[in-house]
Parts: sequence; structure tokens; C-alpha cells
Amino acid sequence: MKILIVGDFYWEIYAQSFYKAFRDKKHDVIKFDTNVYFKSIPNLVGTGKKKREVKDFGYLFQCKYNIGPIIFKMNLDLKRIIRKENPDLVFLYRDRFTRPSVLKNIKSKKIKIFTYNNDNPFSLDYKKYFWKNYFKSLSYCDHVFAYRYSNLEDYRRRGINNSSILRSYYIKEQNNFVDPSTVGSQYQSDVSFIGHFENDNRDEFLKELIMKDYTIKLFGSGWEKSKYYDFFIKRLGEIKHLKEDYNIAINSTKIALVFLSKLNKDTYTRRCFEIPATKTFMLAEYTADLSSMFKEGEEAEYFRDITEFTRKIEYYLENDKERESIAQNGYKRLISDGHEVSDRVDEIINVYKDLINKKEG
Repeated sequence: MKILIVGDFYWEIYAQSFYKAFRDKKHDVIKFDTNVYFKSIPNLVGTGKKKREVKDFGYLFQCKYNIGPIIFKMNLDLKRIIRKENPDLVFLYRDRFTRPSVLKNIKSKKIKIFTYNNDNPFSLDYKKYFWKNYFKSLSYCDHVFAYRYSNLEDYRRRGINNSSILRSYYIKEQNNFVDPSTVGSQYQSDVSFIGHFENDNRDEFLKELIMKDYTIKLFGSGWEKSKYYDFFIKRLGEIKHLKEDYNIAINSTKIALVFLSKLNKDTYTRRCFEIPATKTFMLAEYTADLSSMFKEGEEAEYFRDITEFTRKIEYYLENDKERESIAQNGYKRLISDGHEVSDRVDEIINVYKDLINKKEG
């Protein structure tokens, strides 16, 4: 099968991971990278700091509002590559730039179009203009993949009934077990949280732990917005954003925490797969969705309030064998149910085959 993936390939865990997974399954895969259109191009508007600032503002404006010559060229180039390659499937990964008129043209060629948005386009955190083009394009898609269950109802309210869940995933080459004794003590901790700040009291939970003198590691962005930022810096040091050492940091903690985004209405998150992949004990905010994937008290643990949160941390730090047993069971469940990126690609292929079979039937 020939597949054209349209999306931003800058980050390896998003469109790029799908590209690799499709390719590993011996499909003919083509990239259409929207990110390259917003990279700096020498001599576009001249040289010098002032002209560069003008150019950068122009790029930002077009990217933000989805309008301008760069967007026009991007869509023109996409039409050209479609005409040249004639793929069986066009897969849009969080794409908000492709014009409905281009998708209409693609659809006229009997090419299937799938779209997937790992973000929450219905979140009130976004301005209406941000996803405007995305919503206009949905009617031309043969299937719409949603990241979370709440979005399925959101899509139905917009008249989109050809939607289904495509959960996040881990990537086995990046998320795996590493013996922490072989990587030094830089990231070793009793409890760690790797993630962004959100004003949902997660900082209150972490402050409570720090006050109890556990060895805590905190990583992520936006923590300067917390009212406890100065306290965190004083007790923990600089709060860094992890990149290459992300997997090592998870492997190096006894308890890995998961807080869920309230802005995105998340009932699970990517880390709910990345943590078990390292055979590390996961303590997450409770949701019925998440507990259906990892059984409470056997394959993961959950908290519903700060009292349960601190009580379970104290208990599992004192009971190593029980904690390690739950971590191992979580890993087994992860592998058994199939939450790796290649499993998600299989799901996409199965939806494609079902559509083709229905057409032929």
C-alpha cells in the first residue's frame, strides 16, 4: 500500500513515528512535511536583524492564522505530489493547513483520506481561528481518528459519524527498560514527575511530597507559572525539559507520577504507556478509562485526592516487592494489549481494509 503522510515531522514521536512504523511493515510511505515551510530561508527578505525580525513575524503570522503565500505554496505542492505519487491513502497527522479544496481534489481521485488529531481541537484553550480550516476539512475525510473518547461525541455533534479512537502509544526504540544501576545517579529518585505545569493543583500534590523529604525529581515546562516555583527551585534546583535522557529518567525512579490535562479533558496520556514500557511503577490520577487498561492495585496504582496520593506513595516506597510486582504486571499488560506505535499502525491499516472491503462488497 502506498501512503502519503501529511504533518509536522520535526518531533520523532508524532508523524515521524508513524512514517517509520508503516515503513517497517513494508508499505511504500511518502512524507509531506509541513514544518519545512516555516523554516528560515536565507535572502527571503534580505539580511540584517530588523529584516530578519520582519521575516520571522511573517512566518509566525501565516503559521498562526493559516493564511498567506506559504500556505498557498504548501497546498500547491501537496496537489503536485498527489498527482505524481497517486497514493492509496493520505494520512493527515494533526494537519490544519491542507485546504478543503485540495482534499476535495484528492477525494475525486478515489484516494482514501484519514485524519488524526492527538491534540484536542475542541478545547476552549484555543482561539476559534486555530482549528477553523481543520473543521472545514473533516467532511472530506473517509475516517476521523480521535485521541480521546470525549472527542467522539464532539465530532458527532458536528455531523462527523465516521470516527473512532486511536490512542497514543509508546515507541519501543525510545521507551524501554534500562537497568538504572548502569546509568549513574543523576536521575535516581523516590518519586518523579515529567510533564508540564497546569493550574489544576498538581503543584500542591508535589509540594506535599517535597515537604515529606522524599527524593523528588521534577521535569517539564511552564513551572514558572506555579505559585510554588521559587520553593521548587530552592528545594529541587532547576526544572529542566528532558530530551535524550527522558527514558533514563523514568527508569531511574521508583514511582513515576501521571497527572492528566484538564484543559484537554484527558482520561489517559502518552506517559501511561511510556512508563509501563520501562517496567516502572505508575501512580496516576484515577479515571475509569485508564483503570480499564491497567487494573488498579495489580498493574498500576491510582489516586483520587491528595490523601490517597500521599498514602499510596508512602506505602509503596516501604513495600519494594509489591511495587516491583505491580510494575512487572503493568509491563505484561502493555505488551499483551498492544500499545506500541506499530500496533496503532495496524489499527489504521485495518480501518483502511474495512473501507475497501465494504466498497467491494
